[in-house]
Amino acid sequence: MKKLLFSSLQTFLFCGMLLACVGSLQLTVLYDSTEGLKQNDPVLWKEQKIGKVRSIKQNSQGRPAVQLQIKGDFREKVTDESRFFIQADPQNRGQSHVMMVNLAEEGNPLASGTAVEGSTYFSLQLEKAERGLKAWTEQLEQELKRWEKELSQLPESEWYQELEREMDYWLNELGQAGIETREYFREEVLPRLEESLRELRRLLRQLGQEKEIETLEVKLDKLKSL
Repeated sequence: MKKLLFSSLQTFLFCGMLLACVGSLQLTVLYDSTEGLKQNDPVLWKEQKIGKVRSIKQNSQGRPAVQLQIKGDFREKVTDESRFFIQADPQNRGQSHVMMVNLAEEGNPLASGTAVEGSTYFSLQLEKAERGLKAWTEQLEQELKRWEKELSQLPESEWYQELEREMDYWLNELGQAGIETREYFREEVLPRLEESLRELRRLLRQLGQEKEIETLEVKLDKLKSL
């Protein structure tokens, strides 16, 4: 009877372990350095433990391949927007963990067995910055198209005010902008402003009011010098 009970208990535990593995997500993260990471170190996401390091091996190119096991309750949170970097535990000297960060809420869930490139804290911040700049330039591109469309629909007498408003906006923006913003302005925005100014000059010349454009030309020169 005891043997039967012991055997049943073993079977129950084995099935439980098997179900846990089936429900979990298995990932391989490739790094250039594991920075002291060890087997069974935790995987964290938003201050929660969502998994652990199963093993650390080398792939065929000699790079450290960290096998992660993510709990089934969190597998839907692991997507192609997830990034994994190794971080030292500030509370425990000599201990490390894998930190997961999602760059976007939406993403395609990763399948079990997927291999992904690991991140460093610096590369993660760089990717965030690049994404932020891309989103900003896309938004600005839409704004420029809207502005150009509205400008084309304005009466000639209102072009002056609209161009001056747009130049004042850019003088204020570039006064506190970073290098990327200034480069984008020089490459994408400035040529459009110059073209609009040339067209306005042509119209004012026909009306004999070309002198009115002098203020805009001064502002354009200021923009070029920024």
